[in-house]
Amino acid sequence: MTKKDAKTNLLEHSDAKVKLLGKYLSIYLNVLSRSPIEKVYLFDLFCGEGKYSDNGNGSPIVILETIKNHFFFNNKTCIDIDILFNDVGQSEIEPDLLKIDRVKSFADKIFKPENVNTHYTKIDFNDLVKKVIKRTTQLKTNERALIFIDPWGYKEINPTDIKSLIENKKSEVLLFLPIYFMSRFVEKSRDEEFKGGRAIRNFIATLFGDINELEKVKGQRDFIIKIQEQFKKFLNLKYVDTFKIERENNNLFCIFFFTNNKRGFEKMIQAKWALDKKKGAEFKIGDEVTLNLFDEIKISNYDQKVVDFIKKHNQVTNTELTDFGYENNFLPTHTKKILDQIKEQLVIISNDDKPARSFYLGDEKRNVTIKFA
Repeated sequence: MTKKDAKTNLLEHSDAKVKLLGKYLSIYLNVLSRSPIEKVYLFDLFCGEGKYSDNGNGSPIVILETIKNHFFFNNKTCIDIDILFNDVGQSEIEPDLLKIDRVKSFADKIFKPENVNTHYTKIDFNDLVKKVIKRTTQLKTNERALIFIDPWGYKEINPTDIKSLIENKKSEVLLFLPIYFMSRFVEKSRDEEFKGGRAIRNFIATLFGDINELEKVKGQRDFIIKIQEQFKKFLNLKYVDTFKIERENNNLFCIFFFTNNKRGFEKMIQAKWALDKKKGAEFKIGDEVTLNLFDEIKISNYDQKVVDFIKKHNQVTNTELTDFGYENNFLPTHTKKILDQIKEQLVIISNDDKPARSFYLGDEKRNVTIKFA
């Protein structure tokens, strides 16, 4: 069987990432439509070909179809949306066309509400990201931005740009990184004579301060965890999430999600679990058998983290436990499963003059304290 060309076909790992984008955008728009937010800006900075030779839909088509569906399911209404699709260079599928012209030709055939505006550019990423940063710093209190960064590789990506994009606290960023290609060069790149490691060396040095501040990487998943935790420190941000996509031969890709908003973070975790109901953290191509919830909890040591969190503080509220779950990339229902396993050791105290019959995780109307007996 002939191997598909990743530049002209939408391979399964790319299909998984755009599905997650579409799922999150759908939830994102539903939440914003019931909030005081009046306008959202969507930036797709590496939008690709639009449609591929195998008829797969790229991110621009997924974005526009999601908006169209939202409009019709929301009584033919939606908030104002401004979209920028950007990519440079000639099409790999139709070499006589620019990529962005192909995107526009497909996009023009999709219904768009009158208050949805689309713009098409062919600007180099390093120049464009500066313009996007400048624009997002000018967002009003009733405006939000969602930025999707899906580069062909990772050489253009600078952690400082991510920091600048989210500093306004009104933007969220989805960043797609080829972990397999990055992690394989990490250890070699510690040697400055290794020219092939310049890009990853610059990325790590910016994120960690110095490449030698990064402990020895023990594999792709270990690399993801180390990068995720360091992003939290570098950005001074609680809410950094990941979704791993595994190709053949255990090659991992990863979507990193950055937000200042607890509500937005909750919705991304929900989107992940909607895409992969068994695990919610990873998509494996060609293998329908995924780890179940308790396997995922054990691997991340989340069950012990919950126990240690309660013991460290002697007692915690249901709100504090809910927030702790989000910060560790788990939903309230997952934290509750852990508490149910040890409920005979716990005491629940009502703080609102109502009987305390459960843990009430994620319930903003209840206030209870949970501690070990």
